[in-house]
Amino acid sequence: MPKILKHTLALLLTALLTSVSFQVYSEDDAPTIDQGNPAKFKQFDAPEQSVPKYFSMDKVVVNFRGEGKAKFLAVDLKFMSYIPQVVEVEMEHLRPILKNDIDRLLRNQTYSKLKTPDGPDQLRTEILKVSRKILEEHRIYPDLLKDVYLGRFVMQ
Repeated sequence: MPKILKHTLALLLTALLTSVSFQVYSEDDAPTIDQGNPAKFKQFDAPEQSVPKYFSMDKVVVNFRGEGKAKFLAVDLKFMSYIPQVVEVEMEHLRPILKNDIDRLLRNQTYSKLKTPDGPDQLRTEILKVSRKILEEHRIYPDLLKDVYLGRFVMQ
């Protein structure tokens, strides 16, 4: 293959991969949030705006596997969803179950795992997975819970 043809193909491929498309929605055809199978999961009113809402669990403190370097792990959690009813009503009802299962997860963490640069991010992923499982067990589509954030993360 001639060098100029390779160069042209590379430029075209780069342009194709870096192009950005924009979709403009009218109010009537705005995208809806997938709530899963209506026969299996509770359905919620679509939000008027696509604004994130948060559910807070403050001051979660547990003894954990500190490996002689720490005894306590303390985190503040904020869960995010675009469906207000999920964080304002449903997760509030599930607070004791969430607290129990998240505490159990935190107690099983190790200092050496959490002190790594991506340790807190891995913990966030695990907390999100546990939380989504609880939602699913209570007929709430798990993907409605979009993320969890650590407001405070202290090992001492």
